[in-house]
Amino acid sequence: MKQSPYTMSTLRTLAGALLVTVLLVQGCVTTTTGEFTADKHAEVQSRVAAADDYMRKGSTEQAMFHLRRALELDPNDASVHEAMARVFWKTGEYELADEHFRRAIALDPKFSRARNNYASLLYERGDVESAIRQLEIVSEDSLYDGRAAAFMNLGKAYQKIGKTEQAEATFIRAVKIDRRLWQAALEVAEINFARADYAPAQQYYEQFRRQAPKQSPRSLMLGIQLA
Repeated sequence: MKQSPYTMSTLRTLAGALLVTVLLVQGCVTTTTGEFTADKHAEVQSRVAAADDYMRKGSTEQAMFHLRRALELDPNDASVHEAMARVFWKTGEYELADEHFRRAIALDPKFSRARNNYASLLYERGDVESAIRQLEIVSEDSLYDGRAAAFMNLGKAYQKIGKTEQAEATFIRAVKIDRRLWQAALEVAEINFARADYAPAQQYYEQFRRQAPKQSPRSLMLGIQLA
């Protein structure tokens, strides 16, 4: 029998080197979830952030460029659809905005920012009842950083359909969450003044004056009436 040119010691060395190579290769593989890599997710979020920046600058075309690329990378990312909805809203394409807001909420029912923005679109388009349904859900999200503003918007919607008591309670919730929300304090002051509850009207008017950057003709008139 022909003797192998490799000794057992040499074979063990080669096997060890091969194992190290395999481990090094495995260590360089990008972490994945299903077929979607962490790198792709990071790029999607980066493009959404870039789109938001372009939106602030008024460049909807550049914003949409980044969002289309993000949508190609992940068609099921709720933040992409929410951002696209805001672009379409800004450009006056309301049906497309509505479609993408609903898609974002369907993909992530707990996406409170999407619901809040969708409610604003609905309110602007005259569908106040639908706006209220969205805002009632948002207002229950205790971790949402825009919750006080959501209560403020909900109060306005209640006022729009004549539900003054619910509006007042909602404005008060907004003020309790964020005392700097002077718009809500002014609304409560006016509601109380209208029903001749002058003490709470004065209280909320003074809170409004402490927080508001300046008086408006409306608030000046209320101040004169209270005086």
